[in-house]
Amino acid sequence: MEQDIVKKTEKNIALVAEEGASLSSGSLKLYYLLPSPSRRGARGEAVGAIDLYAYDPLNRRCAVGIMVATEHRRQGHALAMLQALAKQYTGILHTLYADIATTNGASLALFAKAGYTQCGRFRDWLALGDRYIDTIRMQLILP
Repeated sequence: MEQDIVKKTEKNIALVAEEGASLSSGSLKLYYLLPSPSRRGARGEAVGAIDLYAYDPLNRRCAVGIMVATEHRRQGHALAMLQALAKQYTGILHTLYADIATTNGASLALFAKAGYTQCGRFRDWLALGDRYIDTIRMQLILP
């Protein structure tokens, strides 16, 4: 993983893409790195990732998926990642959105805390065993 795209936030974290990767391919994975505790400027531990997918360049929108390693959850990393993402793509994208299962209250609360608002509901969208559950579309319109 090379530092192709790096943006720092108040928490001194970085969202990093692999060298040569770009959103123009239609999808992009950004890794969330904590600073190295051992030496200044060294690459730190990757504790999560954001997937940008379903990129629509005409309408300047992109879907967002997020993952944080189990041992690093509930420490504010996911919120910091979403905030860094919004800062990084302001002026590039118009809208970020996520489709979240109605059963995933933690994720719905996270995206709401990051400023995303509910803009739709997809009925029976996800298969869960022998039944289907709804998803909520959350969106953030960037300045």
